[in-house]
Formats: sequence, structure tokens, C-alpha cells
Amino acid sequence: MRSRDRSGVAVGVAAVVLLGVVVAGCGTMLHRWELGGVPLGVVLALLMVLVGGVVARALMDMGGVVLYGLAAIVTSQVMTFFGPGGDVLVPSGAPSPVWLLGLPVAVALAAATPRAWYADLPAGVRHHRRRRGTHE
Repeated sequence: MRSRDRSGVAVGVAAVVLLGVVVAGCGTMLHRWELGGVPLGVVLALLMVLVGGVVARALMDMGGVVLYGLAAIVTSQVMTFFGPGGDVLVPSGAPSPVWLLGLPVAVALAAATPRAWYADLPAGVRHHRRRRGTHE
């Protein structure tokens, strides 16, 4: 993680945790949507989780992805077992296990993206340094 003051780190932590909560909440609501019998909701929800993970990594490197993932997983689990008025938001239908198991996989994919995607250097400078053997 780049050097920052304490308030910058606190804002980054709050941002990635809030992002995880919002993405997981929206994904939990969206994952059951179907269009003509095709479960597009779970695909869109998992894509949203992947994009959120990339954003978290861009904001706070790997620590941001971990916090984002934890917030998203906890939120989806809480919404699975504690619905408003006792309603079940994640029933035992076909897309629900894909959502609950795919969420941590999508976060892991975001964590596995190349570090070079998040470098603050222009692409030409990155390649030049790699050839000379000076990595960041």
C-alpha cells in the first residue's frame, strides 16, 4: 500500500467496506432475476462483485480486496439468514448456491489480477523497467 496519512487509510477502509456491503446487498437482491428462463441476475451480480473487487484493489491494494471480500461475504450471509420480517432473500433454488459460492470466487479473481494493472507509471515506463530488471 502506498504511504498515506492515517485519515487517508481510514477513508480507504470505510470506502472498501461500504463498497462490499452495497455490492453484496445489491447482488443478493439481483441474483434471482431471470430473463426468459436464463439466470442473468446471478451473472450480473457476480460481475458486479468482480468489478467491485478490482476497484477495492485499486484503492487499497490487497488489503482493500480482503476487507471488501469480508464485508461482502458477511453481508450476503446476514441477508441469507436474517431477512426483513422473517422473509428469505436467498431461497434454496438453483441460482442461490451459485451466488453464495461464486461471491468469494469473484473476490479471489479480483485479488489475482496482475499488479501492473494498478501501477502509477505509464505502460511504456513499466515495460522499460522490467527489461532493465528494476521492478517496483
